[in-house]
Amino acid sequence: MTTTHTPGPWQDNDAGLIYGQVTDDEDEAPFVCDCCNEPGSGEYTEREKANARLIAAAPDMLEALEFVGMTFADMEASKRKGYYTECPKIVAAAITKATA
Repeated sequence: MTTTHTPGPWQDNDAGLIYGQVTDDEDEAPFVCDCCNEPGSGEYTEREKANARLIAAAPDMLEALEFVGMTFADMEASKRKGYYTECPKIVAAAITKATA
């Protein structure tokens, strides 16, 4: 699937800011978003930090959903290739990133 969003993985800086993946043509990670209710204040609540973790996990969750969708599209082939057993691991990893 082709997307136009900032490439993942995204990382939160443990302070409410989200940055995307550095690509060859960039010197620094691209800014994705600021989860602060009062931009510029420099103060982030625990809820805002949790929001940042959830948003930073968005590319991982999209990838997990795409993998699960592909797996369920042809269950017999997915079972033979071992994809079926990977689904819970991929989903759990995305959830962990979103909620850690």
